[in-house]
Amino acid sequence: MTRKTQFIVGEYYHIYNRGANKNEIFLESGDIYYFLDNLIIFNRHERVQASVDKHARKREKQKSGKFEKLVEIVAYALLPNHFHLILKEITPNGISKFMQKIGTSYTMFFNEKYDASGVVFQGTFKARHIIDLVAVSAYVNLNFIHHKYNAGTDLLKTSWFEYIDPGSVKAPICNKNEIDMIIHMSGDIRKYKNDAKQWSKIFVDTHQNNKGFNL
Repeated sequence: MTRKTQFIVGEYYHIYNRGANKNEIFLESGDIYYFLDNLIIFNRHERVQASVDKHARKREKQKSGKFEKLVEIVAYALLPNHFHLILKEITPNGISKFMQKIGTSYTMFFNEKYDASGVVFQGTFKARHIIDLVAVSAYVNLNFIHHKYNAGTDLLKTSWFEYIDPGSVKAPICNKNEIDMIIHMSGDIRKYKNDAKQWSKIFVDTHQNNKGFNL
């Protein structure tokens, strides 16, 4: 099946998917951190074993070292039953390879951990080419607000603090140069922080009648 959105090197894409039948895909904090680890571990051309590895020390070793990346990670949001990513295609077919690795590994992890079987995600991940990078980054970073989650008490993780307070983030996931570019495009960090909710709302209003987008 040919994907409608064709990935072009140097361009940015909004990637998202949810649990099959709208089921939750993150049931506890360990699930969130396993997925986040995989964003680093599988972002490389070299082959990495997709089997479940629960040993934190070994996973930290897998995350270290220098390697040629498949994509640049620009923003992310992990909520109980869905996720959003902003990825930049930096090598031909990089996003497709990256997402295939992520999906396979997390499905194996989830099914083994919860003694389940079958699919975890609702089909193939969705992808849309990004025109307004500032607005979409704000939408992804603040996605929990649209779903009425509380960032302080609910199970979720976003790249919001990698943007507005990078010094507070011990293990950043996103490419700092990409974040700096978005902040510069928005004006400065103060303007990004103050205007993010409005930019996010504009993105939602633009897509509210699009049946293919409902996350």
